[in-house]
Amino acid sequence: MIATRGPSPFFAEALASALAERPAEVVVVEDGTTGVDETALGEARLLQLEHVGRSTARNAGVEAAAGPFVAFLDDDDLALPGRLARQRESLAADAPLSFGRVRVVDAAGEPLADWNRRLEQRYRRLPAKAGFDDLLASHCPIYTSATMVRRDLFLQAGGYDPGLDAYEDLDLYLRLSRLGPLVPCAGEPVAVYRLHGSNTPSDRLYEGALAVTAKHAATAAGRSRRLLTEWRLDALWGLGRFRELRRESVRAVRRDPLLLARPRVAKRIAGSALPVKLLEARR
Repeated sequence: MIATRGPSPFFAEALASALAERPAEVVVVEDGTTGVDETALGEARLLQLEHVGRSTARNAGVEAAAGPFVAFLDDDDLALPGRLARQRESLAADAPLSFGRVRVVDAAGEPLADWNRRLEQRYRRLPAKAGFDDLLASHCPIYTSATMVRRDLFLQAGGYDPGLDAYEDLDLYLRLSRLGPLVPCAGEPVAVYRLHGSNTPSDRLYEGALAVTAKHAATAAGRSRRLLTEWRLDALWGLGRFRELRRESVRAVRRDPLLLARPRVAKRIAGSALPVKLLEARR
């Protein structure tokens, strides 16, 4: 399923890569008037919506899908040959989602070695059956375009949250992990992830991280809550909200002194003790 807000200069290539995975059904969800040429869609089915946002568009695509499994592909990424068969095979009976590796490239399609190396390190930290804490501890190297879900469990979990503007994928994975383990698709990458200058900006990602962690903190305890707090402090640091970081870290440590045993949290707390003007000057 491809949701597009477009027009994306990479859409035609993304569509061709999805159509090559025959005999799979390809659903294109047009989120608003994007200029999709219906005559160029080939065997793909077009679902046209008013502008509803990417979460609602993806949810509509899953609801419209006829099969029991749905694979996602962003309109600027590529599915690699054999992806669907490999991911279907990797889905265990109790697993709501299969995730694979991605190959990160630039706008011209050239591999980005540093990105790929860092992602590989994070990917290896995920176990064969990834749960809630595993996703947070590994900083969740799971990309939308490399995921396949069981349609019924996706719908049971409520799909993507339309109230989130970023990290809506992490929120979905955390909720799905409550229904069963998320499983990797072993071997080579299943998709190409493209960095091209119009990807979600860092500040929106940080804001999304704050929204997701606030949503899940209410029901989290122990290690799960500590990991969510670590994400929150990182996001506040990234946004340059140092006074808020200082206040929140003090409250968090009072509630759970074991947070100080986490090196990343201790580093953020120590850093927040510096004068705010100095921190702002170093951003």
